Amino acid sequence: MMTKLRPLILPVLILAAGPAAASPILNTLQLEQAGDPGWSGALEGMMRAGGGNSEKFQAEAGGRLQWATGRHRLRLISSGSYEEVSRVETSREVAAHVRHNYDLGTGLATVAFAQIQHNPFQRLQSRWLLGAGMRWNILKDGRSRLAAGATPMLEIERIEDQPGQSGRGRLSTFLIAELALKPGVVCQASGFYQPLFSDFGRVRAVGNLGITFSLSGSLSLKTGAAIEHNSEPPAGVKQTDWSTYTGLGWAF
Repeated sequence: MMTKLRPLILPVLILAAGPAAASPILNTLQLEQAGDPGWSGALEGMMRAGGGNSEKFQAEAGGRLQWATGRHRLRLISSGSYEEVSRVETSREVAAHVRHNYDLGTGLATVAFAQIQHNPFQRLQSRWLLGAGMRWNILKDGRSRLAAGATPMLEIERIEDQPGQSGRGRLSTFLIAELALKPGVVCQASGFYQPLFSDFGRVRAVGNLGITFSLSGSLSLKTGAAIEHNSEPPAGVKQTDWSTYTGLGWAF
């Protein structure tokens, strides 16, 4: 079990109580404060274990690392999850995302990114995403922020039990909103809508809704829910996955 977990566990894994269903869906749209130039980041995680009549182990971890200077911002985001019940693996997912933004002024910024995903329970051996486009910061004040964007992207998938790999183009549109409910409590909602260029009826969509509570200093509590929909999944795979999450985060 630990051999399988090593690629998923970050150097620091923060423990938290609370339920989580399915695996976390990578949120690459989380807004960040501009902050000072240089390096910054955050770690998030949770772990559960149970024994007796039903043995269960579950771990989830994620992290963000950012470098900023002038108008440039480079961000690396990763997440992973693992679950087993009665020593039988029931869920495993890993993903990594690297993104570059260049601030053009007047609320506009360029977006360029690459992403890799692996989820054997969706028969997904690998999914590469490569894209570039624009992001528009529509609203930004002391309590709220709103941003939207669009990025044409190339998707390359390798599906279990299917020979070779498929490459196709999608339009990735996204929207993100953030509202400070009160000091130290922030609600954030984000979503992707990604139709194929060849057939706009064949869509993949992702949504995430969460609340972050600042506890003390760099420590925070996060809770929320995520949903992922694929209108044409591989045979034997359901169209929709959802998850809830509760965990601790530490920013540095």
